[in-house]
Amino acid sequence: MVIKNIITAVKNIYFGPTVTRMCPEVATKLSDRFRGLQKLDKDKCIGCGICANTCPNNAIKIIRARINPESDKQRWFPAIDVGHCLFCGLCIDQCPKEALSNSKVYLTGIIRWNHEDLLFTPDMLAREVDINAEDEAGEEVSRWTPQ
Repeated sequence: MVIKNIITAVKNIYFGPTVTRMCPEVATKLSDRFRGLQKLDKDKCIGCGICANTCPNNAIKIIRARINPESDKQRWFPAIDVGHCLFCGLCIDQCPKEALSNSKVYLTGIIRWNHEDLLFTPDMLAREVDINAEDEAGEEVSRWTPQ
């Protein structure tokens, strides 16, 4: 029995199908229900805070942020601590204006070494700034500490 298993293993090393893939070079095929990094539509968001009240991990805070990168006007928007986020989708389900949505982003811009870099500002959630830029986790988010 042991010899038979060893022969099968050796055959599969050279002639068997590939069973592993190199991540992140080869992307994983995602299902339609996959919940990746949230995406914020600033035009729809009313800053009501229901998403922050619904979050079981208190990963969402409502902060004042610019309406768009060129404007000086500010409104209330959610900022998400992705390091504490469960990706449960409750914030998205409870949003009355459907301003938050799921995206398929789960590797690009999310893998960071420091927890402070996982605090996503409204600009980052709206993809108005590059989420790969580590310096973009701005001053707005650095003022609050996750629970």
